[in-house]
Amino acid sequence: MSKKILFLYFLLIALLVSCQESTSIKPITSDLVNNLRAPAYPLVTVDPYFGAWSFADNLYDDPVRHWTGKDFSLIGAIRVDGETYRFLGTENLPLKPVLPTANEEKWEGAYTLQQPKNDSWLSLDFNDSDWTKGQAAFGTDNEPNLATSWNTKDIWVRRTFDLPEDLQDKTIFLKYSHDDNFELYINGTKVIDTGYAWKYNALEELSDEIKATLKKGKNVIAAHCHNRTGGGHVDFGLFEKETNKEAFTQPAVQKSANVLPTQTFYTFECGPVELDVIFTAPLLMDDLDLLSRPVNYLTYQVRSSDGQQHDVQIYLETTPQWAVNSDNQPVDFERIERDGWTYLKTGTKEQPVLQKKGDDLRIDWGYFYMAGALTPATGAEFGDYWQAKKTFVETGKVTATPTDSLSANMTQE
Repeated sequence: MSKKILFLYFLLIALLVSCQESTSIKPITSDLVNNLRAPAYPLVTVDPYFGAWSFADNLYDDPVRHWTGKDFSLIGAIRVDGETYRFLGTENLPLKPVLPTANEEKWEGAYTLQQPKNDSWLSLDFNDSDWTKGQAAFGTDNEPNLATSWNTKDIWVRRTFDLPEDLQDKTIFLKYSHDDNFELYINGTKVIDTGYAWKYNALEELSDEIKATLKKGKNVIAAHCHNRTGGGHVDFGLFEKETNKEAFTQPAVQKSANVLPTQTFYTFECGPVELDVIFTAPLLMDDLDLLSRPVNYLTYQVRSSDGQQHDVQIYLETTPQWAVNSDNQPVDFERIERDGWTYLKTGTKEQPVLQKKGDDLRIDWGYFYMAGALTPATGAEFGDYWQAKKTFVETGKVTATPTDSLSANMTQE
């Protein structure tokens, strides 16, 4: 499996030669203070689909997320006199599929609706030739990614697969969806026993003991699901997390977080400077044009805390996750310059307008734009997810990646 993975990302670089107060832009101030610790901090609040939140105490402790919990990647870093501090989000790319779930591609397994006579069905050498072959996901009507109908109380599923290498030295996650009671075994060893519950796209990091059973060559995952009531669903796969690539390892120090009626106002200590980051949703009831405009704003301002001048660069980045329901959906992207502004645009190739319904969904039609003023001190580009950060840390600059080298989705090699 190739280790060089290209991803589509957006970035906006603002280069500031000093931290002296600008004569053309007045600092944003607020006398309002809200000491409430919000259950989640609102960052972007256009509508329930186009919205993002911070669920952490500090803005840099966790990825920015949609209200469903799905990552809506938004990363910010500041470089001060050559030292880089991350103040927004975390570097958290989607996991790479080793054994895709039905969300990535349909996979075939053997299944039966009759209870096996003993536990031999869990083993790799069990003969399942009498079982029925079917594609995942297995479930009742209207379940996501449904390929094989299952309308009885119980189903037993076996998925055999070949690995090109051992996985013992890798960070591997089991990704699974189930409704209701669910048990799962890898090469005969139990990994999951949920009891009465239902989850979609749950993740379980595999222990060293379990990874040791995953050898080069043939392996098996066996699962049983009991549907107590309502819908039924079964899907599972294996995914790898890439490690030791983070570039923005040093966080800033968050000094305050204030949730105000139309703004969330953060202040950070970043070495010898202070940074304010302000998320604004202009939901003003006396201006219906502004209220209905699907635009939110991110503003930043920097000031010296020691009275000295400092060389400062700001880095802001996001990904197509804002415009898709799942990370494997192919996307288009375009860079536009117009009327003194740069727009970075992305959206799914499919554009399935109003085609999806149900729980745990993000909007995957329409287009997401990231925009910034077009000036000699700013840049907006598409590029490689890891290399752009590394270049910024080393030089305070970034270079664009040719668009024909970028992957069409977030889980593609």
